[in-house]
Amino acid sequence: MLRLIRKILTRIVLLLVVAALGYFIVLPKVLPIKYKEQVEKYAKLYDVEESLIFAVIFCESRFDPDAHSRADAKGLMQVTTETGWWVASRLDYLDEETLDLKDPETSIAVGTWYLQWLEEKFSGIQPTVLAAYNAGHGKVSQWLSDNQYSEDGYHLEMIPFPETNSYVRKVEIVQRLYEFFYGL
Repeated sequence: MLRLIRKILTRIVLLLVVAALGYFIVLPKVLPIKYKEQVEKYAKLYDVEESLIFAVIFCESRFDPDAHSRADAKGLMQVTTETGWWVASRLDYLDEETLDLKDPETSIAVGTWYLQWLEEKFSGIQPTVLAAYNAGHGKVSQWLSDNQYSEDGYHLEMIPFPETNSYVRKVEIVQRLYEFFYGL
């Protein structure tokens, strides 16, 4: 009986050690929390969930501030130059002339402000907001006005771009992971 209890306790301790290693060593590499100070700052300033910002950064750039796309999107949050200039023109603390979207602070500020703007524009309906972040708000507005894609003009029943549809699902899943593992 004593041997069985020792065996069970040994296995429990081993499981706890493996779980701790996974949580403290593996998880931060698989699902990182980089630029936490900037994410917290702009999440609070623009009333956007931290988990959403981390999920967008993860899906857009995998936390690489030098990331660059075919669509001329740059930085952690993969904002296009045109959108960056447009956002900078609305924010007192950014200058359109010196805007550097590869700077993590600037990328997070611009991307988070843009997410907040999209949330206001699309009534906070997250799948619609994410579709607009990926495909552009003009394109999503067109889809919402088409009965083929939206019955009520607010919710997208179908996203006609497979890439955008996949993006929305991926960000939502990654956001849930950030909420679950980090309590965000």
